[in-house]
Amino acid sequence: MSSLPAEGTTNGAMSNDTGEENSTQGLTNSLDEGTTNGAMSNDTGEENSTQGLTNSLDDGTTNGAMSNDTGEENLNQTSESSSSSSAESQSSQNANQSVESQNQLQANQSTEIQNNPQIKINNTQTNNIQLQQRLESSIIEREGEKPIPLEEQKRIETRDVIVIKEHKALTGPNCRTGNVLSGASNEKDLRVLSECQDVVGVVKHTKKMDDGDYKFFLDVDKKYDFLLNDKNREKTDGFLVVEIVPKDQDIAGVSLPKSGDQVHVWGAWVTDKPKGWHEIHPAWKVANE
Repeated sequence: MSSLPAEGTTNGAMSNDTGEENSTQGLTNSLDEGTTNGAMSNDTGEENSTQGLTNSLDDGTTNGAMSNDTGEENLNQTSESSSSSSAESQSSQNANQSVESQNQLQANQSTEIQNNPQIKINNTQTNNIQLQQRLESSIIEREGEKPIPLEEQKRIETRDVIVIKEHKALTGPNCRTGNVLSGASNEKDLRVLSECQDVVGVVKHTKKMDDGDYKFFLDVDKKYDFLLNDKNREKTDGFLVVEIVPKDQDIAGVSLPKSGDQVHVWGAWVTDKPKGWHEIHPAWKVANE
């Protein structure tokens, strides 16, 4: 009997120990889990909070940087545009100043010429020399020189037909009868527009030709402009060509004029077909006025 209490006591003690151990173990586990979970929860919260703050700061910094970059880019573009406009404005101003300078220089030169008679004389002499050179080149008849194209000759002929129909030849003691082209070495090249025509003007250039003709250019008075055609304006400086054939150079009423003479001429008004211009050829009366 005495052994039963000892076993009971032992079992009770073991049970108590086991209960306390289990209770202590449960409490310990619970505290550990709570602490662990709390720590994990705290860590996670801190981590999330830190991550959120980091992301927020990063986004703010990035957006701020982007905004700053965009602002700087716009500012640079505005600055470049302003510089370009300024450069264009300066270029335009320089161009205007250059034009003004040229105009002023021309005005000064013009004033200097007007106030300096010697410059006027020199310019006039130079212009006269250049004119004489052009007229000499036009008046000579080069051997083998090609005539104007046939198509152009036909156009001139078409106009000449109209002139012939509309123009009435003069009559009177200063006109000729019969073959008015008699004595012209190139008679076949001449188309008669009027068998008798007079003209008044200033002699500009003269030359004794190889065929014996005495040839000169005449700057006609305004009322006789109708005697000219486009080829006169293009090839002879707008002057009328006049030729006195050899047989008429010594007859009464014919003088051989020199440059600068004012003369009154009668003769046949013709077109030189190979050249296309209008002439008085032959001229059988030439009087100084």
